[in-house]
Amino acid sequence: MSLDPSTLISSFLALPRNCLSPSGSVSNTWNFSIRHVPIDPPGSVLFLLNPGSGYVHVEGPLPPASDTESLAVRANIIALLLMKSFVGSLGGAASVGRPWEWKTDDAEMAGALGECLKGMGIGEGLEAVGVVGNEERRRGEEEWGKFLRGLVHVVDNPGSST
Repeated sequence: MSLDPSTLISSFLALPRNCLSPSGSVSNTWNFSIRHVPIDPPGSVLFLLNPGSGYVHVEGPLPPASDTESLAVRANIIALLLMKSFVGSLGGAASVGRPWEWKTDDAEMAGALGECLKGMGIGEGLEAVGVVGNEERRRGEEEWGKFLRGLVHVVDNPGSST
């Protein structure tokens, strides 16, 4: 899905927003981080985790030179990838709507991203990007490890099931 930024923003804002995930059993909170994928071609992706359900989604890759860009430019890239994730229903068939809350593992990025989102007209609390605590950080590392091991297995063993 490739949408221009203004269409992406308006599509994101048109999504419904609930405090619970579509299942109704866990909070609609999403933690995200930028993660490096060390397989050819190496690159970075946006990794999202719903800590209540353990559901993960990966969006990207980030543009190759994005790690050398200014914080404001990186925040803009991440904002667009976050919105793309939810507009694209996190890769599923049914809409998950907008998150109730999102957090990152990078406090500096949280502030810059909040300013970026506010400038894009994103409100209702979503411009206030939180920072994960130690337990959420540990859980994110654990889930990323599982995801990356599965990805490496698929790449190393094409045609096999995970």
